[in-house]
Amino acid sequence: MSSQNPFEQSEYNQTNPFEDSNQIQADVPLTEHSGKSEIGQDYTSYTQYGDSQSSIYQTTPSSIPAEDPKLAAKAAELRRREEELAAREREMQAAQVEAERVRTQGKNNFPKFYPLIYMSIPAEIPKAHQSTVKFIYNLWLALLATLGLNFLACMLMLFAGIPNGAADMGVSLGYCFTITAASFLLWYRPVYNAFMKEMSMYYYFYFIFNGFHILFAFYMALGFPSTGSAGLINMIQVFNGHHIFAGILCVFSTILWFVQGGGCLFFYRKVHMHYNQQGHTFDQAKAQVTSSAVRNQAVQNAAWSAATGNRV
Repeated sequence: MSSQNPFEQSEYNQTNPFEDSNQIQADVPLTEHSGKSEIGQDYTSYTQYGDSQSSIYQTTPSSIPAEDPKLAAKAAELRRREEELAAREREMQAAQVEAERVRTQGKNNFPKFYPLIYMSIPAEIPKAHQSTVKFIYNLWLALLATLGLNFLACMLMLFAGIPNGAADMGVSLGYCFTITAASFLLWYRPVYNAFMKEMSMYYYFYFIFNGFHILFAFYMALGFPSTGSAGLINMIQVFNGHHIFAGILCVFSTILWFVQGGGCLFFYRKVHMHYNQQGHTFDQAKAQVTSSAVRNQAVQNAAWSAATGNRV
């Protein structure tokens, strides 16, 4: 066992264990260290850290990365869409202003030869449904052309000596006036108002009367004698009598009647799908019809009271 006393070492005797080691290091001058002392190393590392931090804040603009082309393209696309939305909004506002101006001023534009009502699909129908209403309007115009051609074919049937030709021509002439007005008032105008106002009662008016019109169109396409139709049956009689020109007109009349029935049936189904999507019901239609009748009665009573009051 060693007899050395660890406290006899000179390095322990020369130091006071209760003294602050930091104070000791602070009292030692830097010049007494031959190399880099601990204090010198700490100082150097501190200055290096400070230099690195200052270099971060002193970054020049040239060191900033360039803008990403994809981000720039996306920003340009967003700006373009914003401009398109703003342009559409301006167009809608202009259309609304024009519609309000026309309504307040009472400017009628239909029919053109004798304006009785105001009708404008771009101004009154929502943009999502304008194409549907335009197609239905074109079907109504096609109906006018079909009625006119049907009358000409029936007139040629009379001149060709076809039996019951006079009855066919007379009835077809009556169709040119009655069907024209009835189709516009009973199913085209209701579907126009239905898409414009989204009211159930207008949809029901369209479904009822356009349903009758579809049946009428296919009935006319068959061409029974004395019904005012230059349809299929009368067409066969005309060709059997070797009346080629009258037969050709009957062919066109038959085709147009079938097109009329098929086109109306297609849009009947399309309007019915929209009706279901919007959640319209028959109860809503009845309530709207009742409220409309009450309102019209109130207006009539007010007008009658005003008239009688002025007379007194």
